[in-house]
Amino acid sequence: MSVRWTEEQQQAISARGGHILVSAAAGSGKTAVLVERLTQRLIDPEDELSADRILVATFTNAAAREMKTRVIEVMDQRIKEAPDDLYLKKQRQLMNRAQITTIHSFCLSILRENYYRIGLDPAFRIADESELLLLQDDVLEAVFESFYASEDPGFYDLIDSYTSDRDDQAMLTLISNLYRFSRSLPDPEAFYAHLISQYDQPIDPDDSPLMQRLVELEWESLSNVLGRYRELAFELEQSGYTEMGQMMLQDIAPFTSLETSARHWSMVALAFQAVEFGRWKSPRGDEGIKPFQAERTRLVAEFKKMKELFVQKTGVDYLEDLRSQLRHVETIVTLVRQFASDYLEAKQQRGIVDFSDLEHFALEILTDEGQPSDVAKLLKERFVEVLVDEYQDTNEVQERIIQLVSKTDEATGNLFMVGDVKQSIYKFRHAEPGLFLEKFKRFQQTDVGTRIDLTKNFRSRLEVLDGTNQIFRQVMDETVGEIDYDEAAHLRLGNLSYLESEQVAPELLLIDPLDSEKEEVEARAIATRILELVDSKHPHLIYDAKANRFRTCEYRDIVVLARSRGKRVQALVEVLEQYEIPVYADTTGGYFQATEIQIMMALLKTIDNPLQDIPFASLLRSPIFGVADRDLGRIRAKQKEGSFYEAALAMAAEESSLGIRMDEIIRQIQSWRTEARGSALPAFIRSLFDQTGYFEYVGCLAGGKSRQANLNALYERAKQYETSGYRGLYRFLRLINRLIERGEDFAEARSLGEDEDVVRIMTIHQSKGLEFPVTIVSQLTKQFNKQDQMQAIQLHKTYGIALDAIDPIRRLRSGTLLKEVIRREMDREMKAEEMRVLYVAMTRAKEKLILVGTVKDLENQMMTWQMTPPDEVLLPENDRRQAKSYAEWVVPAVLRSGLLRPDETDWSLRVMSLEELAPYQEISTLVEQLEHVQKLEKIDVPINSQVKEIVEAAFSYQYPHALATETAAKQTVTELKRAEQLERAAFETTYRQTTYYRTPQFLGPVLSGAERGTVLHLAMQLYEPDESISQQIDQWEATERITPIEATTMREATAQLQGFLDSEIGQLFSERLRTNHVYRELPFTYKIGASRFRKDWTGPVDDAVMQGIVDCLIQDGESYILLDYKSDQIVTTEVGQTPADVLRDRYATQLNLYQEALEAILHIRISRKVIYAFALEETIDLI
Repeated sequence: MSVRWTEEQQQAISARGGHILVSAAAGSGKTAVLVERLTQRLIDPEDELSADRILVATFTNAAAREMKTRVIEVMDQRIKEAPDDLYLKKQRQLMNRAQITTIHSFCLSILRENYYRIGLDPAFRIADESELLLLQDDVLEAVFESFYASEDPGFYDLIDSYTSDRDDQAMLTLISNLYRFSRSLPDPEAFYAHLISQYDQPIDPDDSPLMQRLVELEWESLSNVLGRYRELAFELEQSGYTEMGQMMLQDIAPFTSLETSARHWSMVALAFQAVEFGRWKSPRGDEGIKPFQAERTRLVAEFKKMKELFVQKTGVDYLEDLRSQLRHVETIVTLVRQFASDYLEAKQQRGIVDFSDLEHFALEILTDEGQPSDVAKLLKERFVEVLVDEYQDTNEVQERIIQLVSKTDEATGNLFMVGDVKQSIYKFRHAEPGLFLEKFKRFQQTDVGTRIDLTKNFRSRLEVLDGTNQIFRQVMDETVGEIDYDEAAHLRLGNLSYLESEQVAPELLLIDPLDSEKEEVEARAIATRILELVDSKHPHLIYDAKANRFRTCEYRDIVVLARSRGKRVQALVEVLEQYEIPVYADTTGGYFQATEIQIMMALLKTIDNPLQDIPFASLLRSPIFGVADRDLGRIRAKQKEGSFYEAALAMAAEESSLGIRMDEIIRQIQSWRTEARGSALPAFIRSLFDQTGYFEYVGCLAGGKSRQANLNALYERAKQYETSGYRGLYRFLRLINRLIERGEDFAEARSLGEDEDVVRIMTIHQSKGLEFPVTIVSQLTKQFNKQDQMQAIQLHKTYGIALDAIDPIRRLRSGTLLKEVIRREMDREMKAEEMRVLYVAMTRAKEKLILVGTVKDLENQMMTWQMTPPDEVLLPENDRRQAKSYAEWVVPAVLRSGLLRPDETDWSLRVMSLEELAPYQEISTLVEQLEHVQKLEKIDVPINSQVKEIVEAAFSYQYPHALATETAAKQTVTELKRAEQLERAAFETTYRQTTYYRTPQFLGPVLSGAERGTVLHLAMQLYEPDESISQQIDQWEATERITPIEATTMREATAQLQGFLDSEIGQLFSERLRTNHVYRELPFTYKIGASRFRKDWTGPVDDAVMQGIVDCLIQDGESYILLDYKSDQIVTTEVGQTPADVLRDRYATQLNLYQEALEAILHIRISRKVIYAFALEETIDLI
């Protein structure tokens, strides 16, 4: 049956002449179109396209095989229909020579045919990643050793400035990352030179391109805040608060002229310096103005945050800091050049290449002094058509290679590019979507190339397409998402065969976890929804296209997509299993966390070096030896000093049963150590499987086949390791450690078939190119990963490398101009990539799309999201830029979707309560058992009177030391202080009387005074010197070390925190932090007489244990300073008594107890006790 192509598809199939860019939306039949285009060109004699004169470049071997197979199948069918067609038969024979392959395979073919042109050994091979990792480490360490030996002052200065006192791993990692980064570019040498040139900036800030770019980036955010501030002022005036509205307009008057003129650094800095926010005067008792006040407070906080960039340093200072880092950058470039040269030489000596070598060597063969070489010219003549699939994921090296083998003139060229920039999600692999975007815009506006848009989606129901369009028309545009989601980008229905259903509206499922764990609550919500979908009484119906009817939804129809692997996915797997939902977690990770692998690694590490306590103790405790916990304690008690292995040796000398057992174990370990030295590693690992019986043991456990597959994978990895030329157990373990350090993993070996009736869990990246009847997108509220933006040293393709400025005298770090630019550019690029990742996730659904998220304080958050103005299609730009998770895009868009396009399928918003979560299987079982017990009949049993008296006497017994039972054996210092001060008059000081009202919903969560004090303590616990407190708060929030409400509280208290850091004790605190002489949040326990805090004590023993946590202990020479933070707010005091006196009196007992305990426990002398009062911004010494 012939296929009916759409007009756009037919255009893509038939178009000839000139470069062609096909923008193929998700589900648009891209692969079918490519196969049809190729097939038509190859079977048409008039086209005169020989099969050996095409180049089809794909990005996976699977895609290349599929495309080639499908073309051959069509040819074979045509030959059956026309067996005498000689042209067809010839083309079929030539298909064996057709270049339908990956880009790397194409590059490899160029190297095989032209190796001699660049002096490459013809016997070269592509090295295994493990071999390359070890070789890189060896070469890099050798490079650093040579620099250490040279005593280069620039090198030593670099190491001293940017590494820790412990090791130089940070710089080793930087050089390795910089090398890999440079290899994604066509000319690494030019990139190295560019790194240095970025530090050569004009003296005048207004003439600096970097300064101008920073102003542009900051103005984008500032202009949005200004716009909202102005809107709020008008809203105030319209609501009758004219005076307040006029005051707000006056607040931002210094920026008015900048909105319509050219903006330079000095002009913006002057405007910020001139801004003075007027004092807000709320009419007494007027509740209507409070929402306006809250919104203004939020906007003012944003202004002040932006202001810090422009006023903390002058433009001249920024440029001077930048120039001061030039010497460090030059040293870094010298190091990476040396490493690149030595690493290339090492690979040549071993006759190996890596994948980046394939591209760069091919590029070297194809160019001659920057122009196409003779080889490139021959390939240009050879290829009649060059077709590139997934063009949006091409990097700049690959783009250069493609340009060199295709015709240069775009108007008459032969390059056919297919992709969808909205699905470019491989930035971490250095994919450059800008290459696609540049042609996407230019080919539409000029006649040099042709752009064809495939917008009809043949995968999904109309409801899924409507839901996706509704979200992305509101969030994606060129400013935030790098491409406009205009009418041309909208997904349009192509599959008209679906039967109508009332169950298929896209669904947003939200749940407030309250005090429960977010991960578990979300997992249970997903499990509940899955059970509803497959419920036999009220099942979700799936359309069966072949039978043209509905069928019941099965587990195999459902996929759960996650943004990343990790504890959330693990929690989901565990919860689904507890609900007895069959699950296949295709997460290709967690190998080293598998129990059987951890035990085998403990065995191998112990054999390599038994003096490692954790591996050795783990091995003893494992099923291999089965030593009980109490026996481990006896071994350690036998010899408290030295390694655990030495303690085991001491125990083995005893004649006890445990001693005899330990002697056997140690002899076995020594035997294995001898065997390891004389055996090949794979054979030795297999021998360990046999000798220990562990392989058979894990096979008997739950998931035994998978566990045995994991152990076999370890054996195979050892074989692969030895074929690379490396030998020995120590190096193998070193390789494993390096993989773990880099966050890499062997794929966990799986033995479960993917076609079984199971719910599949996979990452969004793994799902690309796939489709599922029911798609559940999880982790909506997971915060975007900003780790790259928080690195001490940052890399960017355009702006190079950014270092912190170092004050060599004060040993202080501060951000630089280049770092500020790169951080903002990286954030823009990250948000655009995340938007594309969300698009990929949502477009996997065929029939039912469900988005799931857990939202703390959901009621208040929903009120905030509902305030989004409905009069514009796009959500406010600043809201989209500042979003920290998918939920901050999705939920406001869903809430407005029905208002913008009433004709489209509306979203189903479901807010699930904790009570709606399906109970676990074991809970259901307990309920059934309880119901059974309740059905039992009561029976009368005669009771002996003597027994009754004994029982009654036991229940009426009174313990003579009842007071001791009311006093905990472990007392906190706060409790001791309270007991000692209990009889003091509480009214000696008058404190601020606080009336607590319910927090308005629109204001969101507000912390109590005590909670706010805890947050300030947390800030001081996390703080590290040499970076501004505001930058660190952003970093802590991005890495989820603090919650959003904690981050907000810290930002509001930035002045107080900075006040401490600027104080005498704060400066000493920072100085000692740099030398690791500060001990924070130091817990202790200390025995103290109970009678000290219970005057009526009559217990049998006068002992209690005092427990406390010291905020900060600072070593100052031979003595120590005890520092305690307080956030108490004291308004009025007795006559003659200062707030500092009040705090001193209130906390003297506490700090005296701290001093007594620490001096006794640590054998130190505390020479000074200090309270820092955040509310007073004052340092208070205690005598």
